[in-house]
Amino acid sequence: MRTFFPSGLSGVHARRIRHARGFSLLEVLVALLVISFGLLGVAGMQALSINNTSVAGYRSIAAMEAASLASAMSANEKYWTKGSVAPTVTVVGSTLGGGTLTTTGSNCATSTCGSTTMAEYDLQQWGTALANVLPNGTGTVNCNYTVGYPVTCQIIVNWTEKSLAQNQVSGVSATAGNTYDFEMVTQP
Repeated sequence: MRTFFPSGLSGVHARRIRHARGFSLLEVLVALLVISFGLLGVAGMQALSINNTSVAGYRSIAAMEAASLASAMSANEKYWTKGSVAPTVTVVGSTLGGGTLTTTGSNCATSTCGSTTMAEYDLQQWGTALANVLPNGTGTVNCNYTVGYPVTCQIIVNWTEKSLAQNQVSGVSATAGNTYDFEMVTQP
């Protein structure tokens, strides 16, 4: 039986067409592979943007909490500007460490307190807020008292962020916890 070809196609051309029958399917598979890699890239970018949004939120909260303590320190100038204040106070939750300040049981929001008790109360409230709004949130206050100069205090807010990390050796993505801090200098 003889096969008839449209004009211009010889037997050689017809054989090429018969051999290329699965080529269109291969093109479709390659296109699907390229599109799937593109979609994976888009998903990775979205995961990274969500992670960066939470990181930015934590940093904003840390800045607001440091400003909140600076405001409380300015309101209690009598305590923070006297030279007998401990140079470093560490705050973990409502527990104060270092120096002469101790954890107080007084509620200065409902009763009258002296300047030292008010400073303790402010630091406890601040530390509790840090622990509630930041992951592993802690704080430190370092004050510098030099005769003849205004008192300067450095407020440090520490927290741990979970961020996406890429293992360079294995190429495996993992969640890593990194400790960050926000520092602010103020004159009470």
